[in-house]
Amino acid sequence: MKIAITTLGTRGDLQPFIALGIGLKDVGYDVKIISSKNEENFIRNYGLKFFPINVDIQKIMEGDKIQEMTKGDNPIKFVTSHIKGTKSVKDSMLETQEDIWKGCQDSEILIFHPGMPIPYFIAKEYGKISIMANPFPVISTKEYPSILFYKRIRLGGLYNLFTHFVFEKLFWTLTKSSIKEFWGNSIKSKMNFSETPMSQQVKSGMPVINAYSELLFHIPKDWASNIYTTGSWFIQKEPEWNPSSELTHFIKSGQSPLYIGFGSMKDKSQFKKTFDIIITALKLSKQRAVVGLGWNSLDDNESIPESVILVDNIPFTWLFPQMVAVVHHGGSGTTATGLYAGKPTIIIPFNADQPAWGRRVYELGVGAKPIPKKKLTAEILASAIIYSLNPKVVAKAEELGQKLRKEKGVDNAVKIIDDYIKAKHNWK
Repeated sequence: MKIAITTLGTRGDLQPFIALGIGLKDVGYDVKIISSKNEENFIRNYGLKFFPINVDIQKIMEGDKIQEMTKGDNPIKFVTSHIKGTKSVKDSMLETQEDIWKGCQDSEILIFHPGMPIPYFIAKEYGKISIMANPFPVISTKEYPSILFYKRIRLGGLYNLFTHFVFEKLFWTLTKSSIKEFWGNSIKSKMNFSETPMSQQVKSGMPVINAYSELLFHIPKDWASNIYTTGSWFIQKEPEWNPSSELTHFIKSGQSPLYIGFGSMKDKSQFKKTFDIIITALKLSKQRAVVGLGWNSLDDNESIPESVILVDNIPFTWLFPQMVAVVHHGGSGTTATGLYAGKPTIIIPFNADQPAWGRRVYELGVGAKPIPKKKLTAEILASAIIYSLNPKVVAKAEELGQKLRKEKGVDNAVKIIDDYIKAKHNWK
């Protein structure tokens, strides 16, 4: 049976879905990943089929309008910046919907990221099975506020439900117009676009799977029985990848270093300033660091101290276990990988779900308070590093890591999907 998995975003967004695809392929499913065209080689390296969406995520993310989206560090700014950014790329979003529609045609099972929900409508149109896979909490509950409001005040169950209602509507707004226009122009059947696809997927009774640990966000009692939380989805081994001798020598040549990096959060106008802050903070805290450039860059003549080594793309599942602590932007995948490795975590959030992960890290006692990017100074970062390397914090982080490593997130998700498909088709 054929399964299409649709996701779009950075490599951090893509990797959990590749891990799920590998797991499904291993139990006999014919799996295809539908994602941006520039990720084809990356996906095919794992032995998965690929269908291209005609967008280059890195190129789009480097545009000025999209850069503004990374500054949305509170709900109002997040929404207004994302609506402006969405309008600026509307033509490419329309083309994206058509590409996904084409990619889904020959598959019976459609698995989708909540930010790319058109597979739900395709499944409904053609009587296919749809499965929503959430890398971060998106399902409404009375028990805690939505991810966008998580770091803010707590006013009880009704307020929490309201924040989820707002988040769902706003999240749907980002793709609704392009999906609705594509559907009206090309498919032309009647479809309910007034209710969010998240809500419709839950009500359908088909699986909704949360790809994070219940140790990070607990399972609410008011969720429907078709909502599952499996644990995080990790790629355990990168094919055809080996660390450079320079990197392995650096890691082994002194005290265990920190990892510091911000992934796809392109700090276009201020990365040199940010880098100087990092260097000073390392001097103040007397630490060494592996600094991940991600989508940022430095001038070739930049002076790099001996206590620092720069890296580009690197498998965090290999790197993080060798670090003493990790400092990053708080993306869901990077956060999960650091905690899985049992390392104290310092989050410097830019936007979206990142502040929520920062607060959870601190609430769990496995790292310092999050430092909003606009408040980052060398002194504050150094203090957060020293706090996070306190033996009590280190011990809590390792304890949490041990628990997370016992979870089998991909295996759990594969079983949920496989059991549902077999029950639906009366297979044994």
